[in-house]
Amino acid sequence: MNNFISPARGRHPVGLVQYLFGPGSNREHTDQRIIAADPVLGCADGVRLDHLDEAEQIYALGRDMDSHRVLLQEYPACGWVWHCALSLPPEEAGRLSDEQWAHIARTAITRLRFDADTAAGRAPCRWLAVHHGLSTGGNDHVHLMVNLVAEDSTLASTWNDRRTMSRLCAEMENRYGLGRVEGRAGRGMPGYSKAEHQRLKAGLQLHRHRAARIVRACALVAASEAEFVRLARGSGLEVRARYSLDRTAVTGYSVAVVDEHQMVAWYGAGGRLAADLTLPRLREHWPCPTPATQAAALAQWCRPAVAAAGLQTPGPKAWTGAWVTAAERIEQIAVQLATPPHHDAATRSRTTRDTAAVAAALAVRMEPTAGPVTELADLLAKAAQIPPGRPRSDALAHKDMRSAVLVIRQAPQSAAWSVLLHAVTALAEVIAAWQRIGRPHLAAELAAVLPYVQAAHPLPGARMLAAHQRSTGAPGPTSAPGPAARPPAVGLTPPGRRPGPRR
Repeated sequence: MNNFISPARGRHPVGLVQYLFGPGSNREHTDQRIIAADPVLGCADGVRLDHLDEAEQIYALGRDMDSHRVLLQEYPACGWVWHCALSLPPEEAGRLSDEQWAHIARTAITRLRFDADTAAGRAPCRWLAVHHGLSTGGNDHVHLMVNLVAEDSTLASTWNDRRTMSRLCAEMENRYGLGRVEGRAGRGMPGYSKAEHQRLKAGLQLHRHRAARIVRACALVAASEAEFVRLARGSGLEVRARYSLDRTAVTGYSVAVVDEHQMVAWYGAGGRLAADLTLPRLREHWPCPTPATQAAALAQWCRPAVAAAGLQTPGPKAWTGAWVTAAERIEQIAVQLATPPHHDAATRSRTTRDTAAVAAALAVRMEPTAGPVTELADLLAKAAQIPPGRPRSDALAHKDMRSAVLVIRQAPQSAAWSVLLHAVTALAEVIAAWQRIGRPHLAAELAAVLPYVQAAHPLPGARMLAAHQRSTGAPGPTSAPGPAARPPAVGLTPPGRRPGPRR
C-alpha cells in the first residue's frame, strides 16, 4: 500500500464532499462510492452518488458532515476538516475489495482516536470514506475525511497522525499481502513537494538531488569532518551548521544551491537529502574523533563559505591513465563481491554506500542535466538507505572507491571515463542481486537502467584511448612504473559475464 498523501486541514467540508463525488480535476473520478461512514450520517456502505443526477444529495451529505459544528458555533483557527488518501500502486489495483477498504478506514478512525470512547470520555467525530477507483496514474485509492470538531464541541487531536497512518499502512500491507513501502523500514528517500513533481514532469533535474550527489561524493573523498565541509563548499554548495544549545558542538547541517532564478533554497541533510547523509551517519565514514579533529571540524564549520577552497586540479600528465586504473580496481571489486564469502551485512552496507558515492560523482561530472547516469546514481542512493545501527566494517577496497571519486572530481575530461562507468555498472549489477530478496522492486529498477547507461556511454576503442594518451602527454614505456603507466583495460568485462583471461 502506498503511503498516504500527507493529511491536510481545511474549513470547507461541503466543498470537499462535492469534490469527492465530482468528476475530478482530470475527469478521473468514474466510480465514486461510499466505502464506510460514521453511523450518524446514515449512509450505507457501497452507496453511489452521481454528481449530475444526485447533486442535491451530495450537497446535503456535506452539510450533514458539518451541521453540528455550525450549531455549536465552533471555528477552530487551524481548520476542522482532516483529509488524507490511501492508495495502491497500479500493479496492485483491485487487490482490495470494498469490504477490505472499509476495514482499513474504520481501523484508521480507531487508531487516530476519532471514534467514541466512553472510558476515556471521548466523543466521536463525523467521518466519511470514499472510493474513487483509479487515478490518472492508475492508482487505486480511497479518500478519508474527518470533521475534527467532535459531537461535544471538543477538537480532536491530530498529534502524530502521520506516524500512526504510516504504521497502519505497514500493518495492512502484511495483513493483505501487499507490496511493502521501503521507507517504513528506514530505507526510504524523502518525498517530493508539488513544485518538485512539476519539475520532474517537465524533465528537469531537482536541485536537492544534485546537492545530495555532491554531498555523497564529498563524504567519501573526505578523510575527516573538516575536510568534508571544505570539499562541499569548494564544490559549489553553501553549507550551514546546526549547533548544540551551548554552541560547542555541531549536531547537523543543511546545504543550499542557487537555482536558475538565482533563488537560494536550503535543504536539511536528513529531511530533504537522504537519511544516510545526516551528520551522525556521515561520521561513520571517518576515524573516531579526537579533541584535535573536533576542534578542526568546529573551526571549519564556523568559517565563511568564501574562505573555503575545493580540490586543486593537477595537470593532465599527472592523471594520464587514472580513469582506466580506477576502472580496473572497481572491476576487481565487482568480481570479488560476486562470490558468497563477501555477502555479510556490513560489507554490503559499506560497499553500497561507497558505490552510490562513486555513481553520484560520475553523474555530477558527466551529466549537467538528468540522464541515465543520474538515474543510476539515484537508484544506488536509494539502495544505500539502510536502517542505522549496522556494524562498522572496513569494506572491501574502500580506499579504491575513494580513489575513484578523487579521479572523477580532479582528473581532466577523458574518453576513458566511460571505462570507469562500465566498471561501476558491473558493481551495480552485483548490488542489484543483493536487493532481490528484500527489495525486489529496487532490484528490477537497477537491472532495467543498466543497459541504458551502457548504451548512452559505450566503451571507447583502443585507438581512441591511445589518441587521448598521446594528446595529454602520456609518459612512454620508459617511464617509471606506477598506476598511471598501466595499459588501458579496453577488454573490460561487461556486466553479467564472467571474467576471463585477457588476450
